[in-house]
Amino acid sequence: MRLTERTDIAVRILMHLAILKGQKISIDDLVDNYIGHRSQVIAAVQELRKAGMIASSTGRKGGIWIQEDPKNISLYEVVQMFETDFNLVKCCKNPKECHLSEQCRFKSILLDSLEGFFAPLKQSSIADLVNGQNYHF
Repeated sequence: MRLTERTDIAVRILMHLAILKGQKISIDDLVDNYIGHRSQVIAAVQELRKAGMIASSTGRKGGIWIQEDPKNISLYEVVQMFETDFNLVKCCKNPKECHLSEQCRFKSILLDSLEGFFAPLKQSSIADLVNGQNYHF
Protein backbone atom coordinates (compact mmCIF):
# COMPACT_ATOMS: atom_id res chain seq x y z
CA MET A 1 0.00 0.00 0.00
CA ARG A 2 1.19 3.49 -0.80
CA LEU A 3 -0.14 6.87 0.26
CA THR A 4 -0.73 9.46 -2.43
CA GLU A 5 1.47 12.48 -2.93
CA ARG A 6 -1.50 14.67 -1.91
CA THR A 7 -1.51 13.05 1.53
CA ASP A 8 2.23 13.54 1.89
CA ILE A 9 1.92 17.20 0.88
CA ALA A 10 -0.96 17.77 3.31
CA VAL A 11 1.02 16.31 6.21
CA ARG A 12 4.08 18.39 5.31
CA ILE A 13 1.96 21.56 5.08
CA LEU A 14 0.52 20.88 8.53
CA MET A 15 3.98 20.17 9.93
CA HIS A 16 5.35 23.37 8.45
CA LEU A 17 2.46 25.42 9.82
CA ALA A 18 2.73 23.76 13.24
CA ILE A 19 6.39 24.75 13.42
CA LEU A 20 5.43 28.35 12.59
CA LYS A 21 2.99 28.32 15.54
CA GLY A 22 0.27 30.47 14.03
CA GLN A 23 2.42 32.72 11.85
CA LYS A 24 1.20 33.29 8.31
CA ILE A 25 3.02 31.89 5.32
CA SER A 26 2.24 32.28 1.63
CA ILE A 27 1.58 29.44 -0.77
CA ASP A 28 4.67 30.55 -2.71
CA ASP A 29 6.81 30.21 0.42
CA LEU A 30 5.47 26.70 0.99
CA VAL A 31 6.29 25.77 -2.60
CA ASP A 32 9.76 27.33 -2.23
CA ASN A 33 10.34 25.14 0.84
CA TYR A 34 9.88 22.02 -1.33
CA ILE A 35 6.46 21.15 0.04
CA GLY A 36 5.26 20.25 -3.47
CA HIS A 37 4.09 21.58 -6.81
CA ARG A 38 2.01 24.75 -6.59
CA SER A 39 -1.22 23.17 -7.88
CA GLN A 40 -0.91 20.27 -5.43
CA VAL A 41 -0.18 22.61 -2.53
CA ILE A 42 -3.20 24.75 -3.40
CA ALA A 43 -5.46 21.69 -3.61
CA ALA A 44 -4.25 20.40 -0.24
CA VAL A 45 -4.61 23.84 1.36
CA GLN A 46 -8.21 24.06 0.16
CA GLU A 47 -9.08 20.70 1.71
CA LEU A 48 -7.31 21.48 4.98
CA ARG A 49 -9.09 24.83 5.15
CA LYS A 50 -12.49 23.22 4.53
CA ALA A 51 -11.75 20.84 7.40
CA GLY A 52 -10.94 23.78 9.69
CA MET A 53 -7.36 22.68 10.31
CA ILE A 54 -5.89 25.78 8.75
CA ALA A 55 -7.16 29.28 8.01
CA SER A 56 -6.33 31.74 5.26
CA SER A 57 -6.57 35.37 4.36
CA THR A 58 -6.25 37.02 0.97
CA GLY A 59 -4.49 40.12 -0.18
CA ARG A 60 -0.97 41.42 -0.11
CA LYS A 61 -0.45 40.41 3.50
CA GLY A 62 -2.50 37.26 3.16
CA GLY A 63 -1.39 33.75 3.79
CA ILE A 64 -2.27 30.58 5.61
CA TRP A 65 -1.73 29.51 9.21
CA ILE A 66 -2.61 26.60 11.42
CA GLN A 67 -5.97 27.11 13.09
CA GLU A 68 -6.45 23.90 15.03
CA ASP A 69 -4.07 22.88 17.80
CA PRO A 70 -1.56 20.46 16.20
CA LYS A 71 -2.10 18.11 19.18
CA ASN A 72 -5.70 17.73 18.03
CA ILE A 73 -4.92 16.85 14.41
CA SER A 74 -4.41 13.11 14.17
CA LEU A 75 -2.45 11.63 11.30
CA TYR A 76 -5.31 9.19 10.84
CA GLU A 77 -7.72 12.07 10.25
CA VAL A 78 -5.44 13.61 7.63
CA VAL A 79 -4.84 10.30 5.86
CA GLN A 80 -8.56 9.53 5.80
CA MET A 81 -9.26 12.97 4.38
CA PHE A 82 -6.89 12.58 1.43
CA GLU A 83 -6.96 8.86 0.70
CA THR A 84 -10.06 7.65 -1.07
CA ASP A 85 -9.62 3.90 -1.26
CA PHE A 86 -8.40 1.47 1.35
CA ASN A 87 -10.00 -1.52 -0.33
CA LEU A 88 -6.87 -3.60 -0.73
CA VAL A 89 -8.58 -6.16 -2.97
CA LYS A 90 -11.80 -6.07 -4.99
CA CYS A 91 -13.79 -8.16 -2.52
CA CYS A 92 -13.24 -5.60 0.27
CA LYS A 93 -15.39 -3.17 -1.68
CA ASN A 94 -17.78 -5.62 -3.27
CA PRO A 95 -18.00 -9.13 -1.75
CA LYS A 96 -19.93 -10.31 -4.80
CA GLU A 97 -16.71 -10.00 -6.81
CA CYS A 98 -15.46 -13.25 -5.31
CA HIS A 99 -17.22 -16.58 -5.06
CA LEU A 100 -14.95 -17.52 -2.12
CA SER A 101 -15.89 -14.53 0.04
CA GLU A 102 -17.96 -16.60 2.48
CA GLN A 103 -14.99 -18.80 3.47
CA CYS A 104 -12.01 -16.68 2.47
CA ARG A 105 -9.58 -15.67 5.21
CA PHE A 106 -7.49 -13.48 2.94
CA LYS A 107 -9.87 -10.53 3.26
CA SER A 108 -9.96 -10.73 7.07
CA ILE A 109 -6.16 -10.89 7.23
CA LEU A 110 -5.92 -7.84 4.98
CA LEU A 111 -8.45 -5.95 7.11
CA ASP A 112 -6.49 -6.84 10.26
CA SER A 113 -3.32 -5.61 8.54
CA LEU A 114 -5.05 -2.38 7.63
CA GLU A 115 -6.06 -1.86 11.26
CA GLY A 116 -2.42 -2.45 12.20
CA PHE A 117 -1.46 0.26 9.74
CA PHE A 118 -4.06 2.68 11.12
CA ALA A 119 -3.32 2.12 14.84
CA PRO A 120 -0.17 4.29 15.08
CA LEU A 121 -1.77 6.94 12.86
CA LYS A 122 -4.70 7.14 15.28
CA GLN A 123 -2.31 7.60 18.20
CA SER A 124 -0.11 10.23 16.53
CA SER A 125 -0.74 13.91 15.94
CA ILE A 126 0.89 16.61 13.86
CA ALA A 127 2.42 17.90 17.10
CA ASP A 128 4.10 14.52 17.62
CA LEU A 129 5.87 14.95 14.27
CA VAL A 130 7.36 18.35 15.07
CA ASN A 131 7.81 18.57 18.84
CA GLY A 132 11.43 18.32 19.90
CA GLN A 133 12.66 18.59 16.32
CA ASN A 134 14.96 21.33 15.10
CA TYR A 135 13.65 22.18 11.63
CA HIS A 136 15.23 24.95 9.58
CA PHE A 137 13.56 26.59 6.61
